[in-house]
Order: sequence, then structure tokens, then C-alpha cells
Amino acid sequence: MNGNGRGLAPGEVLDDRYRVVRRLGSGGMSSVLLAEDLKLKGKYWAIKESWTGRAEEAGEASEEERARRRAVMAEAETMSRLSHPNLPDIVDVKGPDRQGYLYLVMDYIEGETLQQRFERQGRRAGEEEVADWALQLCTLLDYLHSLQPAPLIHRDLKPANLMLDGSGRLRLIDFGTARSFKPEQPADTVCLGTVGFAAPEQLEGRQSDARTDLYGLGALMYYLLCGGRYYRPGAGAEAALPAGLAPLVLRLLRARPAERFASAREAAAALQSRLAELRPAPPAPAAAPQGAGAWGPPLVVAVGALYPGAGATFAALALARLLHDHGVPHALIEPPTPRTELLQLLFAEKHAPAAYRCYNAPGEAGFRPHERAWTDGSTLWLPAEAPAPAGGAQDPAGGAPDAAAWLKLFHAVRRPVILADIGSQWEHPAVRELLETATDVVLTADPLVHKLELPAARRCLRQLEAWAAPGRRVHGFANRCLEGSGEWLRVLPYRPACRLPAVDFAAVADAAWRGRLPHDVPAVRAALRRAMAPWLRSWLPEGFDSPAARDARQAQARFGGGWLQRLFF
Repeated sequence: MNGNGRGLAPGEVLDDRYRVVRRLGSGGMSSVLLAEDLKLKGKYWAIKESWTGRAEEAGEASEEERARRRAVMAEAETMSRLSHPNLPDIVDVKGPDRQGYLYLVMDYIEGETLQQRFERQGRRAGEEEVADWALQLCTLLDYLHSLQPAPLIHRDLKPANLMLDGSGRLRLIDFGTARSFKPEQPADTVCLGTVGFAAPEQLEGRQSDARTDLYGLGALMYYLLCGGRYYRPGAGAEAALPAGLAPLVLRLLRARPAERFASAREAAAALQSRLAELRPAPPAPAAAPQGAGAWGPPLVVAVGALYPGAGATFAALALARLLHDHGVPHALIEPPTPRTELLQLLFAEKHAPAAYRCYNAPGEAGFRPHERAWTDGSTLWLPAEAPAPAGGAQDPAGGAPDAAAWLKLFHAVRRPVILADIGSQWEHPAVRELLETATDVVLTADPLVHKLELPAARRCLRQLEAWAAPGRRVHGFANRCLEGSGEWLRVLPYRPACRLPAVDFAAVADAAWRGRLPHDVPAVRAALRRAMAPWLRSWLPEGFDSPAARDARQAQARFGGGWLQRLFF
């Protein structure tokens, strides 16, 4: 890699934990190593090994080496503070050591670079494939460009810097050229980028901003769509592109930043429209048989917490009360997990019908629509009993007996919207079954931001990343928001679609003493209505409970992109 030391070799161990298996690749002053975790058996990591120059304390470092060290350290600091599904997670940083090597330990992504995939496909890439990749990058760029206190400009989008995993998800793996945007700075300190993908303002030493990355996105799309050719302005440029994407790509590639899309979000909207044209429309729903009634598949919304205590149940109940206020028929279901409390929260002894039994109580056969249903206006309550009933075909992992029967509830209740309060039990078998059916996830977090680093939070985000597919949406809810205190919202891994207010504990305690939900206290209900109305209007159009409106919504949802993209837009 360089003439100043050899770095780690296969078989050597970093920090008594990471044993190098082999070198995955190298370039410039860095290499990427595959390493086995000696503490977590069977776990492998990718380690980026970067030479930072000779140690300054030795008095031998040149100015060039000191600048290199600053750049490598800046990249490490940048990558370690980012969190996004299209980025690798940095789990450890080691060094620099005595030889000047710095090590970034990150997720090992089993796959290939986009350049390798492109070469393997004979330098061919389909229009829809490229549009989907570009849409993923738009969601990532929107995240980077929205960082506070300063947006992050990547400045080097190219196929060699993008990893593609087995599910088709891109990961941006190199931040060596990234910089924070400073609006008062007339020019970049250092002119960096790759010829063929760099924007004119980079090559001319002018100030780069978010639109610089949009040019890089256009250059990347042009390269992939045109058989590996770099963009050159001229009459032949448009002719080389597929007609459907040509206007979009050429707008990204305008020489003047002001003539490009204003933001990654705007570019994503244009890509969404084009993807909708490329993908065939779903077939029209068949007419319901005579006498079958106007019923179709429901919207199934899993309401979960990013970590324990983030307020999933509060959010689920808030959503139920607002749907009730709008006259939308719905059900609130509690999965049959060991940690159930909805029966108690609803004060069943006071409010449930006589002889009411939970759908999963011993001897019950699920929900029977006309027998002991617990309704409250537009709401059907379906709490679960704990512990899960013994006997039957018990799941070996401790899940619900007969998961198929649990899922049949969604069809038996015949409601256009079904809310499922899953709490933080993402890994419970019953919840996993539910997520296969869910169309939406509401994800809650609160101001206790230290909990974002909990293993449960990271597992939750990984699970949602794997869950993502067209037609599935995630909506971030910030819970317990205090007036004038929004700094914590900036560190969340998503942009909140809704901000639920902090409820005065005195109101909560008084409601509990009176045997009712705090959501039914007029002042609390009014605050929730103000907070949730804008999101609810966008998510639940007027007339949603009609079959035609529901079918149209589901068809539109099928054209969606990745889950964080749908969360942002």
C-alpha cells in the first residue's frame, strides 16, 4: 500500500479482537480487510485500514503527511457520526498506531461494488435498475444534506464507492472527499473529486454545495446508462440516453448549479414519477361477488418503539382516538406476546362487555365478529391475554400458538384500518408474522436520546431495513415533545413525520384514577389533534374507508421506493 510499513497481514489480530482473514481490496492509501470477531463467534467485519503518515511526535512527519493524517481523521469522525440504511455502521475506531495506520471497523457487506456489478453485466444496466439505484442515493443525499449544524457534501459519487448487497441495497462506503457546507466560504479548500463524475464547480475550485452531489448523481446515471461513457456536453449526449430518463439526467448535469434540481428531495420526486411509468400498473381489483359486501384488504399498521419506553402504546392509542374522531372504522390489536397490558390500560373491568374474553384466551377460537365484541364508537378493541395460552402448537421460540390463527384476525375484523401495538417486541415470532402483513410501521422515539445507542435500537433499524419493500411505509413519530426544545430531534435516525406533545403527568395520573385513558382528557385530546392532524390528512385522505379510495391508495403505494425514502417524502 505504501513504503512506510506493511499494515495488518492475514492471521494478525487487531486490538486482541479482530483477526484478519484476507484483504478485500485496496486503493490509494487505504485497504479494506475482512476480519473475524474473536469475541462474537461467527461475526465478520470489514476494516478500512488507512495510512495517516508518520507519527508527528517522532518529528519526522512532513506537511503533506500531517495533511493526510488530518484528512483520514476527518473521514473517520464523519463516518462514525452518521447513521442511515445506505451507509455502513461504524462500530469501532482504532489508532493511529505507531506505524501511522488508522482502522475503521464497520459492517461487512456481502456483495460487490457497483462498478464490479456493472462490469459483470457487460457494462449494461437497465433503465428501471438505474432509476431505483438513483432513488436510493437521493434518500441518502437528502439525509446528508439535512444534517445539522452543517450539511455534508460527499463530492465523489462513483460506482467504485458504492457497495451493492444481495438485496439490491446500495451502501456509500467512502467519505474521504466529504466536507461540511459553509455558506460564507466562496471556494472549497481543496479541489477533490473524480474526473468524469466531478461537477464543473469542483474542477474550477469554486464552492460546492448540495447541488454538486446532484451533478455527481447525474454523472453516475449517465455512466451506467451509456455503457460506461463519461458525460460530455453536446448534441450527442441526449441521444445516448434512454428517452424516458434523458430530461431528468440532463437536468442533473446542467453546468450551472442553479439550473439543476434544487434538492435531492425534488430529484427523488421526479424519479418516483418516472419509476411509476416504467413499472406496469397493478391490475384493477376484481368486482366483489354478489352479497360479499364492500370489503378489501385492510391497511395494517404496526406501531412500535425504536427502543423500550419510547411510547408505542401511547402513539397507538392516540392514533386510534384520532381515527375514531374522523369516523374511520378501525381495530387496535395487541399481539399475543408475554408483555401485554392493553386490557389493563383500557380498564376492562369497568368498560369491557359482560363476560368479555380476549381473543387468545384459553378455549377461544380467535375473534368472532358478533360475539362479545368490545367496541367504542369507530374503534374495536382487541387486547391480548398474558401469558400466551399453553397447549396447542407452541412456537419453539416462545411465540403465539398457531400464528396463522393470529393473522386471520386481520381478515375477521373487517375494518379498513388495523392498528397493532407491538411495543418494542420486534423479534417476537408473532410480531415477525405481523410485519409480513403490515403495510405501514409507525416508529416512536422520545427525548432520551442516549437510548438510540442501545443494541435494541440498532436491531430495530436493521429489522426495518430488511422489511422494506415497495408498498411498505414507515412513519417516524417523535414522542413527548416539549415546546421550545427540539434539539434532540436532529439526532434521530429519521425525520419525524409527527410530533406528539408531552402530556402533563398530573393529567395522566388523574385519568388513571378515574379509570380512563389520558387521550380522552379534553385538553390532551385537543393537543393530540393539533399535533397529528397534518400527518393524518396526508396519510388518510378523505373518503379513505371507501373501497375505491383504498384500492387507489394501495396501488399508488406499490410505486414507493426504500423505507427511509418513504419516511422522508
